[in-house]
Amino acid sequence: MADEEAESTDRERHLAAMNEVLRVAAHDNNLFRRETFEALARVLSRYLPLDCLAIVVPDPAGKRLYAASLAEGGRPLPPFGARFPHSPKEESVLTKGTIKLCDDTRNAETLDQIAVQWGFLSYAIVPIRQRSWTLEDAGRPSPPAREETGAIVGKVIVAFREPGFASKAPIDLLQLLASLFGETFDRSVTRTRERRLAMILETSGDAMLAWDEDGRISDANVAAATLIGASRAALIGTPISEVLDLDELPPPSAAPRAVRTTLTPRSSERSEPITVSVTMTAVQDDPLVSMHALIRDESHVVIAEREAAHHLSRVHELEKELRTLLDNAPLIIFRLDACGGVLKYLNRHAERVLGVPTSEALHTPGFLRALHRDPDALRAFDGALEHARAGRASPSYEARLQWHAGHEIAVRGTIYPHRGDDGAVVAIEGILADVSAEHAARSRAIQADRLSIVGLLAASVAHEINNPASFILLGLGTMDKVLSVLAEAEPSATSARELLKELNDSTKRIVRIARDLRLFASPSREAPESASVVDVNEVVESALSLARGRIMERASLVTDLSDVPPVRMDAGRLGQVLLNLLVNAADAITKGSESSTVEIVTRRTESLVEILVSDTGSGISKENLQRIWAPFFTTKSPDAGTGLGLSISRDIITRAGGEIRVVSPTFETASGPRGSLFILSLPAAGDSCTSWPPPPARAVGRRSFPRRRVLIVDDERPLARALAEELEVHHDVAIAYDAASALRQLAKTRFDTVLCDLRMPGTSGESLYGLVRQQDPEQARAFVFMSGIGFVPEVERFLAASGRPLLQKPFEPGRVLAAIAETTDDAPDDRPGAPATAAEREADVSADARTPDRRG
Repeated sequence: MADEEAESTDRERHLAAMNEVLRVAAHDNNLFRRETFEALARVLSRYLPLDCLAIVVPDPAGKRLYAASLAEGGRPLPPFGARFPHSPKEESVLTKGTIKLCDDTRNAETLDQIAVQWGFLSYAIVPIRQRSWTLEDAGRPSPPAREETGAIVGKVIVAFREPGFASKAPIDLLQLLASLFGETFDRSVTRTRERRLAMILETSGDAMLAWDEDGRISDANVAAATLIGASRAALIGTPISEVLDLDELPPPSAAPRAVRTTLTPRSSERSEPITVSVTMTAVQDDPLVSMHALIRDESHVVIAEREAAHHLSRVHELEKELRTLLDNAPLIIFRLDACGGVLKYLNRHAERVLGVPTSEALHTPGFLRALHRDPDALRAFDGALEHARAGRASPSYEARLQWHAGHEIAVRGTIYPHRGDDGAVVAIEGILADVSAEHAARSRAIQADRLSIVGLLAASVAHEINNPASFILLGLGTMDKVLSVLAEAEPSATSARELLKELNDSTKRIVRIARDLRLFASPSREAPESASVVDVNEVVESALSLARGRIMERASLVTDLSDVPPVRMDAGRLGQVLLNLLVNAADAITKGSESSTVEIVTRRTESLVEILVSDTGSGISKENLQRIWAPFFTTKSPDAGTGLGLSISRDIITRAGGEIRVVSPTFETASGPRGSLFILSLPAAGDSCTSWPPPPARAVGRRSFPRRRVLIVDDERPLARALAEELEVHHDVAIAYDAASALRQLAKTRFDTVLCDLRMPGTSGESLYGLVRQQDPEQARAFVFMSGIGFVPEVERFLAASGRPLLQKPFEPGRVLAAIAETTDDAPDDRPGAPATAAEREADVSADARTPDRRG
């Protein structure tokens, strides 16, 4: 009975203790405040013989100790809320979720040793648990009942200075105390989190708005007020539709969604709508808030997007410009795959040059390889591809490209590998540069070099022919004079004179052939406006004399040369064009063809002079009519022509202000169309112009001249003696066979005229003139030069510089007499036999006629 009464008394004491503990907790929610904590310790001490109440809670740097001592004396406790470092052994005890009772601390355990150090011989430890905290618990006045599975957030420790008191401690009272501290911890965490959340919302850079079911703003953070340009108080109650441009407000039950719209600011500093992104989230169970919105200013995003769009547009423009640049570049630019077998890119210039659509080229297997017509170039192309596959560059190569029967061009090819970032070959690229013009210029240079050599040879041949021809003609003239006296007494002399006439004509024919060799001289580089005025028919005759043999092997030659005015152009270039057309006409006719003809006609049409060259050969196919003018195009075999003749011919005629065109076929036969006609149209120089060459000078006949002293300087002894015999009738003549002899005679005697050959062994006529001019300029003005090679450029330059006349071998005695009269300035006023002046000398030289191009 006594035990029951004692138990009842203890229960009452415990209930009283619990009530007082709850009363203290009700006055202050923060039990960790020192005054409140010490009040709890004093309440407990009235019902328990405890000497110390302590709370241990974890801390980021270790643990914190809140302790209140009720015993007098003894070792002082650490400061209230003191921090201690982590101790693994202590942590294992503090983190356990069980109650620990120790009635005697002298058993040497870790915590027991610490308790002994502070003077405590028994203690009880009760865990403090924290229930799981959620946002739904934030507004509740008190947390729900705690479960034993809550997280351990600390320990309640009651310590006694006497042993055996721990087991007598009221555990339910201690658990209540632990629960109260747990709730305090929960409230502290909740308040901290709420303050932190509020601080985050207020300090967030993103604007946040909330509105109620009526669509009126119920809350706004600082960022929202700043963005809108109005205070938070001014925004509360404002319809959300006046701030955000929303098609319709989402219902409260709608799922979160994000939209891009515009926000209307209310600031005088910023009136234009602001582009924003709005993420709206419905709020449940809140009478003041129906929808929450996170608003982000995306003006910079819009600007960035616009800039990106602008940059992208610019990139497209640059890409288009680059593609246009590549397409318009005078190069064939291509890209193959890494294996070199598939054509991936080909610029538009290839389409224009080769005449094949780009789409067709890209879908034609082996297109680039098929373009190469030259076997050597094809091997070079394959070798370059092989090098590129292996990642090596290869030297450039030259080739001729042609697609089927299209236009053929000469190119210089360069092929190289294109590597990726890792160094591997990802593509093979190349450039084919059109070097047709370069090849044409190089071929012209080679041709000009050949013509220069042939011109020198022609000049030498002409010299070797004209010197003996001059002697022969002088001798024939002398013999004719003798036979004319004998013919009166001896009838047989008449037939001899006829024979001499035939010999004279044959010799002159040889001289004309030598003269026509001037067509092989180097082309004139003078501008068209400084070109000579030439007799078209004479140039035609010169070209015919050289092409006649080629023509007569295949066809008959028909000429119809009308009386046409002269034209202004270089005679040699015109002869080159005509010779090329005549040779082409002959080559168009197969040997052995019957009734085949080559015809050349000259005629005048209004202000033009036309030269027509036609043939009855195979003609020109329709597809080749425009291609014949392209450099290197030819239907002849490689050893017969390179395709430059017609290209050069058209260039020559165009530079002279004329035109060349072709008509083919010209007639029909049973075997098909045949014949070609080339028409050269050149502007006439005018009827009032002096034609080229000027009319031959008339001989002076038997006219009386004052006797003069004449020196003949010529290494051709027979010619010098024959000329001296002719002149001795009128003048006193001396002969010198070399320059040294001439200088000796000139030192002793002053001569009125010096007839000097230009080309002599040893010291030439030019050098002799230079020596005399240095010693006696007056005597040098008496020089009249003689030559059989007057159309050589260096001779022309010398004569132009010296200003002295030239007698072109062979010459009539009358022209020599006229030259003597000219140099002595005492000839009659009507001197028809005056020698050629610098302007008239072209009559004897027949201009610098050039060799025609024989390759087309």
